[in-house]
Amino acid sequence: MAASNLKRLQDRAAAVAARMNELAGVSERSEEQTAELRKLDTEADTVKADLEFEQRLAAKEKELRSVIEPAAAPAPAATEPEKRKLPAQIARIDYRSLSAFNDSPAAVEDAYKVGRWLRASIFRKEEDLRWCNDNGVESRALNEGVNSAGGTLVPDVLADRVIRLVETYGTFPPAAESQTMARDTLVIPKRLTGTSAYFVGEGNSINESEPTYGNVQLIARKLACSCRLSTEVMEDALVNLADQVTTEFSTSLALKIDQCGWLGDGSSTYGGIYGIVPKIDNGSYTASVVTASTGGTTFGSLTLNDFLNVMGKVPLYARQGAEWYVSPAGFAASMARLKYSAGGNAVQQIGGDAGLEFLGYKVNLVHVMNTTLTSDPSAVKVIFGNMKLSSILAKRRDFSVKLYDQVYATTDQMLLQGTMRFDINHHSLGSTSEVGPVVALKTAAS
Repeated sequence: MAASNLKRLQDRAAAVAARMNELAGVSERSEEQTAELRKLDTEADTVKADLEFEQRLAAKEKELRSVIEPAAAPAPAATEPEKRKLPAQIARIDYRSLSAFNDSPAAVEDAYKVGRWLRASIFRKEEDLRWCNDNGVESRALNEGVNSAGGTLVPDVLADRVIRLVETYGTFPPAAESQTMARDTLVIPKRLTGTSAYFVGEGNSINESEPTYGNVQLIARKLACSCRLSTEVMEDALVNLADQVTTEFSTSLALKIDQCGWLGDGSSTYGGIYGIVPKIDNGSYTASVVTASTGGTTFGSLTLNDFLNVMGKVPLYARQGAEWYVSPAGFAASMARLKYSAGGNAVQQIGGDAGLEFLGYKVNLVHVMNTTLTSDPSAVKVIFGNMKLSSILAKRRDFSVKLYDQVYATTDQMLLQGTMRFDINHHSLGSTSEVGPVVALKTAAS
């Protein structure tokens, strides 16, 4: 239970620190906010004292265990938990054969940690629980609650890996600006207009002007995925199990975030999120949309001038960091086609790849964007610009999982559910008269 209390106090300390930082940044605090800060200051002292107490308890527990357990080694220093070596059969696993933990040989150890944590959470064997504690794989669920009740499990080694893979597998997270939400609702000020400069005559008064601001609101939305696990796999293949679970969660989350960020129509399918493709084409941002020349109703009929017109529209401030976003099929049928059809190619160039660059800017292949190669009039096919200036991906909570061991008890299976909370807002797409930091290329009406 000591590890449970320590984790709870650590979580509380982080929450207090985040709130204090948020209030400390307010230039003109209200009386209520000042009172809350005073209360948080007192609570911080209490949490700090409780944390120090729990850390002393944990150190004493390790010392006592080394005395009463004959097979145990002498107790290590409290700040350096005992590290147990990987089993020989695990150490021999080729990390390149894995999907999620394949970036280095050391990643196999991370996969093994996740596997041991899963097994400890399900079977609650003393050996697995102790191994997790000694190797820094801490979770409140390892020490409290009943699995069938769905205790929340948050091992950092799994959460960090899933989030990293979401950003690797997905195309929207690295494209947009990233924000962290301290609360369920985040409001960010957005500059709408600036001050104006005027020529004035001698002795004349100077006209006053002030910048105006609006608000960008983000509301945390819960995204969930799940998979079944068999008890046999839990006992026999810890590394492969961890790799499979991590891959499944990260790819499914990445796909849904991409679908929301690029294609969301505001319906429940997309958690009420509007994607940039339908939003920029809703009639309110016509200055940021370029329509292809007459006859350009397919990827194959888009011309070099169509792409140059898009580039010419993007404001100077957005050109640094600007990139192309198009589906793989669309890239091959338009950009790659235009590159290969240009004069002066050598045999070696034709034999090489098309290269993910076009007109001097990086090309990002977005699988969820438009892939129709036949006639597709009045459809947004390509996005170009700096999306970090137009779009925000805000995360309230990165990733956590819940485990249920009774849902599929008759088939000797367990259900693992993963969730994260986030929101997406495309806040700066221009208007009917002003071009935004991103521009869309749309096929002709006929």
